Amino acid sequence: MHIIEFEGLLGKHLFAVEETVNSNFRKSITEKLKIHLHFSQNFNMDFYGIFSHKLFIETDKDDVVKAITIHFGEVINRQFYDSFVKQYGKPNTISIIDKRTIISGGVDKTSDGFFSNISKSELSLREGTFEEKPLFMIWEKDGYYIQAFLRHKQNISEIMFSTESPPFNVKPNKP
Repeated sequence: MHIIEFEGLLGKHLFAVEETVNSNFRKSITEKLKIHLHFSQNFNMDFYGIFSHKLFIETDKDDVVKAITIHFGEVINRQFYDSFVKQYGKPNTISIIDKRTIISGGVDKTSDGFFSNISKSELSLREGTFEEKPLFMIWEKDGYYIQAFLRHKQNISEIMFSTESPPFNVKPNKP
């Protein structure tokens, strides 16, 4: 099984990603966010033993790749984690939810009649291990970052390869 090294596609043009993953991307409307997002069409990939059907690419205005996010329809398991650690080393950060405080909440009704339960929470995090069901894990590499975000209750996860630091208090590891 060939595993794509997504970190090698960071800084390349979007065409390089399309060619490597053998998939075309559709640009998402993100004018308000001031970023350029592209999502895959007809994407299917076995990545360290877990299947993915969704791939998102963030580019600059010239379509140079800044981040690649692989979405999974399940939480990353121990076999995936062990294989990933074999390739990239142990994560620099494994963050576990220590305490969750719900600040506000309510029910919202959409214009088409659907209801959604919305809540705002504040989390207290601590360092932990993979066995403790982490919220996220971060690898600081030379010139890039890897962030795994695991949503255990929703049974989904994602891995992001990025040239920029994740939105957490992580300092860059410069070569």
